[in-house]
Amino acid sequence: MQFLTIREISVFVAIVSCVASCSFSNAQQSPPTQTPEVAATPEVTAQPNPSWFSPDKRWEYHSSSQDEAKIVKAGTDQMVLDLAKALDSANESCFGCDEAKLSWAPDSKRFALNYGRGRSHQTALFQLQGDEWKALKSPNDDVNEILNKTIKRGLSKKTHLRLIWETVKVHQWVDSNTAILYGGLEVDEAFGAHFLLTLKFDEAGNWKIIKTQRLSLKEAEKL
Repeated sequence: MQFLTIREISVFVAIVSCVASCSFSNAQQSPPTQTPEVAATPEVTAQPNPSWFSPDKRWEYHSSSQDEAKIVKAGTDQMVLDLAKALDSANESCFGCDEAKLSWAPDSKRFALNYGRGRSHQTALFQLQGDEWKALKSPNDDVNEILNKTIKRGLSKKTHLRLIWETVKVHQWVDSNTAILYGGLEVDEAFGAHFLLTLKFDEAGNWKIIKTQRLSLKEAEKL
């Protein structure tokens, strides 16, 4: 019978200890693939369009149909502005108001209602005067005049152009008294005009176009 030396016994004990220690350490570690699955994924719910609310959170846009488009006190059903009625009084149609997007001035005292459907989209401007919202003069006619003059320049008066689409909308507010408006008109396949126009407001809500910048169709499509 062969006996182990003291040195061989020491080596054997060290190996056994190492194996036991490694097995215990591995048992304490969770498999990497199980870590992200421990907690259940929370349900994601749709959030309201931020433009429905004014920056100061006092006002909110509601619309279940184009005839019921309105501004209410935020968090309530208390109407402060009937948009359909206001547009009708200004000889403007509320067609597409139920799908409108609002662009608010930073101080929440003015907003643009960008609305429409199909080939035609326009904007309407409103200002808070005291405790009441009032409609301002629409920029649609002025912008359309610029677009039409640009397209017809150099063409024969007998040239007939077929409307493809037209859009007038407030793109953004630079400050509470300055808005950047986009106007675009496409007719047939070879003619079009696209502009960025800067509107400047006074305290009463009167505005004037102080700057125009013509865009290419490619630039306009990015807006």
